[in-house]
Amino acid sequence: MKFPVCEFAEAEEGFYSQCASCPIAAGSAGCALNELEDGNYIFEGETPHGGVVAIFYFRDNEGNQVPKRNAEHVEIHELDEGGHLITILYGMVDPEGIMYLKRPNDQ
Repeated sequence: MKFPVCEFAEAEEGFYSQCASCPIAAGSAGCALNELEDGNYIFEGETPHGGVVAIFYFRDNEGNQVPKRNAEHVEIHELDEGGHLITILYGMVDPEGIMYLKRPNDQ
């Protein structure tokens, strides 16, 4: 999985993205994410499972919402054109801020 596409660093097979550690502020030129009023983040564009929007929820180990740079976990909701949920992905954020997700075919 290589998503979302941004200008900071190229995603490689085996991890979702480097969004959590990215120094580019959400909403700035070159960033694939925009910050929502509730503190979560949105990606608008084609998602890996055929959606058109993805919402990123960054959490700490206790499940509290945190800024992406402080995240230890991420939950990503992919939505279709009608705003319907297609899939939810769960992942870990490593100390460098790379987000690793369990792929559907992983056991």
